[in-house]
Amino acid sequence: MGFKKIGLGSVALAAFNKKNFVFADKTRYISMLENFDSQTIVFLRPRRFGKTLFTKILFNYYDKSLAAKFEQNFKGTWIYDHRTELANSYYCLKFDFSKVDSFGDGLISSFIQAVAAGISNFSKRYPEKGFSREELNPKLYATPSELITKFLTAFDLDAADGEFLYIIIDEHDHFANDVLSKDREASRDLTSTAEDHPGPIKIFYNCLKSYAGGDDSDGSCIDRFFITGVSAISLDSVTSGFNIGKNISANPKFNAMAGFTHDELSQIIDDTVDFSNLGNITKEKIMDVMEQRYDGYLFSEEATEKIFCPNMCLTFLSDLIYSKKIPKALTDSSSGMDAGKLGGMLDLAEPGVAEELTGAIFRRESIASGEPKDLNLNKSNNFGREQAVSMLTYLGFLTRDPLKSADASLDVWYRCPNEVCYQTFLDCVAERSGLERPYNVDLEGLAEIGDITPLLNTVSRQIKKIPSRGGFSGFNERSLQLIFYFTLENGGAGKLETKLECDDGEHGAADIFARSLKSGGRSLLLELKYLPKAKGTDAAVTAKLEEAKEQLRRYRKAPNFKDVQNLDCWAIVFVNSEPKAVEKLP
Repeated sequence: MGFKKIGLGSVALAAFNKKNFVFADKTRYISMLENFDSQTIVFLRPRRFGKTLFTKILFNYYDKSLAAKFEQNFKGTWIYDHRTELANSYYCLKFDFSKVDSFGDGLISSFIQAVAAGISNFSKRYPEKGFSREELNPKLYATPSELITKFLTAFDLDAADGEFLYIIIDEHDHFANDVLSKDREASRDLTSTAEDHPGPIKIFYNCLKSYAGGDDSDGSCIDRFFITGVSAISLDSVTSGFNIGKNISANPKFNAMAGFTHDELSQIIDDTVDFSNLGNITKEKIMDVMEQRYDGYLFSEEATEKIFCPNMCLTFLSDLIYSKKIPKALTDSSSGMDAGKLGGMLDLAEPGVAEELTGAIFRRESIASGEPKDLNLNKSNNFGREQAVSMLTYLGFLTRDPLKSADASLDVWYRCPNEVCYQTFLDCVAERSGLERPYNVDLEGLAEIGDITPLLNTVSRQIKKIPSRGGFSGFNERSLQLIFYFTLENGGAGKLETKLECDDGEHGAADIFARSLKSGGRSLLLELKYLPKAKGTDAAVTAKLEEAKEQLRRYRKAPNFKDVQNLDCWAIVFVNSEPKAVEKLP
């Protein structure tokens, strides 16, 4: 059959076989879920991690109307040879809340429309048990709970013995997260769990719960739930009242239920990439680049295998196959790694918390906290530290650090998982500081002969742009590092590979290391210091310069730098926008 195709975006399950799309087989988890000690499952993962595809797998496996398509959908998968007794035994009702409008007055009507869309799909498959077009008119219902209650009541009255619903809800928190980042008061109203003033989400799930249990004798026509989302916002609305409901997101058995393992990604590369078209690009090189960019996720302290973000991997491979070269772009615009959205979520944290966490991530340090918490602003105007760490973890900007956690008795440790997340943090810090990425910078002399003057001049110009944007008062050493980094990234494209806060191999980190990609070219090790004008005395500049030089002497002898050829080590001190002291180590 030749090489398989890469399907991006929303792909129907049948298309993987019919159109020869590559597929990471996760169907063994169907059996694991059936044997789990709960029939109400909540599964949280960051955006673009394959949650929606897994809900399609469950829907096609369990829905009665799709029994005739079992072979078409599942031939070649693990579950095809291990089919369970529950296969195609339920009336599946699936809701997708990813498209619910989170803007103002339209939210409730959009919520109703999403519920109506799920019931409409059900009604097409089961006309005798569904609703007519007239009954599905969203204008007939004031709330989504009115519509779902009417449907469940009708289904329960008509259901024969042994006929039960399997409710599948994809992206339960999508619109709630959007509201949270835009309007805190609206978020409180939406997610409130107060008995005297419950929000629309709690009321909706209370309606579902009242029909849960899978018991013919007491009107419990819902036997199973599978609910996906990104975060634990409003999760108490989802799980409270389900006596056996379980959030399996941190269960090590399900660590790889979404996302690619190393072996799965390796097989996908074999199935899709024709290396005869790629010149000297090897599989080892591709894996190495993808590990740096997209790997590193661990969703449980007990998990032993790191997970790749699948959408980013597939986008990378698609670009690689098309362009026949390693893609420069770290990710695509639909990845969810958005600096503006990250900044909006960080604004929800208590004063000082966002700065602390962002600073630690900037320095590539691990962060100690507790187990991830539910996200709730009903009792406070801002997220505390643990909730802020939880938020960043749910969104995929942090993941567990098992090495650090193993050294502590109580704390859970978190770290930035990969370069995509790290770059997004840098962009977020830059936006909040009023910094810009410079363009069309010519640093050819830097890589060729070590001429640092164009680099210093560009950085100086970039700093001078900041006062007019109101960000100069917050300028600091971290800001200076970012401007140098962005400038080297742009001007050194194709000649320099630049890393910020680069580990020296001996518990230290150089401000910037730029490695030459050309044989015989110059590499750079920079240690940067910054002083505001009021503190930029000659004595202070001299002291900062000596401090930078001493750090460089240590770094130059450290394991990660001692064998670098043609390495230029520069100590640089800026006062406001001017390089007041620049010295190259002999």
